[in-house]
Amino acid sequence: MTDSPADIFQQLNELMKRLMEQGMKEQGDTNRPFAYGFKIVITDMDAAKAELASESGAHDVEAQSTSEGSIEPIAEVYLTDDEVTVAIDLPGVEKDKINLSTIAGTLTVIAEGNQLTSVDLPAVDAESMQSSYKNGVLEVKFKRGKAIQID
Repeated sequence: MTDSPADIFQQLNELMKRLMEQGMKEQGDTNRPFAYGFKIVITDMDAAKAELASESGAHDVEAQSTSEGSIEPIAEVYLTDDEVTVAIDLPGVEKDKINLSTIAGTLTVIAEGNQLTSVDLPAVDAESMQSSYKNGVLEVKFKRGKAIQID
């Protein structure tokens, strides 16, 4: 066994998968797919500033050799004939600090004043939104949108 970063992450991934499978068995829902983890989004600030400067015609944009990143939770969308369910992994976030909004077919999750993620939704009835938060997983359910008949 080596201690290379790739091997360590592979070992962690296998351990997380076993723990998640065990948790799903304990909840009695072994057939439901699950997601865990997060994605890291890294933005090259030099490229962003150069693009901004070229668009605005400005020449005094401060250049720095830094990259900024953000951690975005994984969001999974499950579809049935009648419902759309979005499951988002939010470990450590307090239930009363989570705010949800749907605007123009996009579900946005904000916690403690920071936007955590946005999920594009298929046609849903936004008024039917129901949410629950248990064991660090936010689940948001919608009824499927109905087709509009044109006379």
